[in-house]
Amino acid sequence: MRVTLFLLLAILLAPVKPVAAAEADEFFELGLSYLRTAFYADARAAFAESLVRAPGQAVPTAFAGIAVAAEGRDSRSCAYLLRLAYERMPARRSLRLDLRKVMRSDRDLRLIEKRFTRRMNDKKGRGSRGRGLIDNLTVLAFLQVQDGSPETSPALDRLLKTRPADSFALALKKLRAPPPKKEKPKKEKDESKKAKP
Repeated sequence: MRVTLFLLLAILLAPVKPVAAAEADEFFELGLSYLRTAFYADARAAFAESLVRAPGQAVPTAFAGIAVAAEGRDSRSCAYLLRLAYERMPARRSLRLDLRKVMRSDRDLRLIEKRFTRRMNDKKGRGSRGRGLIDNLTVLAFLQVQDGSPETSPALDRLLKTRPADSFALALKKLRAPPPKKEKPKKEKDESKKAKP
């Protein structure tokens, strides 16, 4: 009886995982479309829903952080999501984006960067020192490295100077180099020359 019940439950629950993954992808795509049209709160909700259906995924976590930053929420939440995304990245993988293509316009991206720069330079608030400084530098470094020109990021330089062993900053630093080109195996060329005589 128990074996039959267990098999019945296994059969009933088997298709749930692929369906949840497909739904997660749908919500992720919906979030991207909201992000491109500057409906940031809706984008955040869609990315969050994607993470409910496929928890622990790095890319939706990063995009949720982007949406939270674009929405103008607090720096700590944005920084937490972006750092969490990098923690969730599989080993030897990197997240390389061009946010100018993800956002509605380059102007929108610059406005978000300007907001975090203003927060970081705010002498009255917590943004200019301590944890607030690190949170703002985290978000700014991510935005500047992922804006299509990773080689120029004053925020990343400052974050590395402030925290040289920061794993998030070191991961962003790796993105400064151009992506490695895939080399064709040399054996194939040599073998084709030998076969032609």
